[in-house]
Amino acid sequence: MKISTLFLIIFALVAPSIGAAQPISEQRVSFASGTSGTTLQSRIEGSQIVDYILGARAGQVMTVDFAPTNPSAYFNVMRGTDPTAIFIGSTSGNSFSGALPADGDYRIRVYLMRSAARRNEAADFTLNIGIGGATPAHTASSDYADGLAGGPDWWSVAGVAGGDLLNVRSGPGTSNPVVGQLGNGDRVRNLGCRMNGQTKWCEIEMPGDQPLRGWAAGRYLREAATASTPNREASGMIPCALAVGQPMATCTFRVSRGSGGTASVWVALPSGGERYLDFREGRLIGSDPGMQVFQDRTGDLNIISINGTERYELPDAILFGG
Repeated sequence: MKISTLFLIIFALVAPSIGAAQPISEQRVSFASGTSGTTLQSRIEGSQIVDYILGARAGQVMTVDFAPTNPSAYFNVMRGTDPTAIFIGSTSGNSFSGALPADGDYRIRVYLMRSAARRNEAADFTLNIGIGGATPAHTASSDYADGLAGGPDWWSVAGVAGGDLLNVRSGPGTSNPVVGQLGNGDRVRNLGCRMNGQTKWCEIEMPGDQPLRGWAAGRYLREAATASTPNREASGMIPCALAVGQPMATCTFRVSRGSGGTASVWVALPSGGERYLDFREGRLIGSDPGMQVFQDRTGDLNIISINGTERYELPDAILFGG
C-alpha cells in the first residue's frame, strides 16, 4: 500500500474526532464609560464553552450573577490562563463575590455539565458582571448591610437574581458548605457581620420549628424594621415512605421559597438527618449528592421518587405558597 493512500485512510478515521472537538470561544468584556458593570445575554449548546475575559486589579471586588434557563449550566471564575478555578459554580451556586488576588485578566467560563452536553442540551443565560473597589457604600435609600457591629435586629434578603436563591453557608466565605438557601423578601435575624478579604459576610438566623443559621453575603441583606411580615419559610408534614412496599407515613419538612416555584425543601428522615429537594419553576432539579430523582404529577400533587425506594408527596402549595 502506498504511503499516500495509508495517510488518507488514517486521516479519514481521525478527521471526525478532530471536527467534533469544541474549541473554547473567548469574548473580551468592557464596561460602558462611567459604569462598573455590564449585563450579557447569550446561549450555549452541547459542548460549547465561552470564556468572558476582563482585566482587574488586585483587591478589587468582582461580582458575578448567573441566570441560566437550564439548571445544568454553570460558570467558573479563573485567573488568566491558569486552569485552576477560584470559583466553581457546580459546587458553589450561581453567584460569586470576592476580592481578586492579583492584577491581570480573569475569565468567567460558561459551560454545560458533561451529561447535559452529551445530550446536546442548550441554555439561554443572563450574566451580570461587576468590578468595584470596595463593597457597596451605605446610603439612605439602599440601607444594605455595611457595618460590622451593631446594625438592625433583622435583615431582609434583596437583590438575588430572579428565580435564584441566596446560599447560606456554614462560615463566612464561598469555600464553606451550603447549609440552606433564602429567597428575596425572606427575613432573618442579624447576628453580626465580619470581613473575609474585601467581602462582607453576615451571620444570620431564621427562626422557626427547624431554624436555619449560617453566613450570607452582606450585599444581599437590607435592613428590615421588624419580622412582622410573614416569611417564605414554612414547615409541616407530608406523606412519605422510605422503602419499597412500605406504607405511606408522615415526615416533617421545612421549605424556603423564592418566586415562581423556586423552592428548597428539607425533609426530616426518621433515622436522622434530612433529605434535600431543590425545585425551579415547580420542577425537581436535584437532591443530595449521588441521589437519582424522579418527579411525577397528579393534579396539583408532586410525587417524588429518590433512588427508586423513597417516595414523597408534595402539593404545589408547598413550592409556590398559598
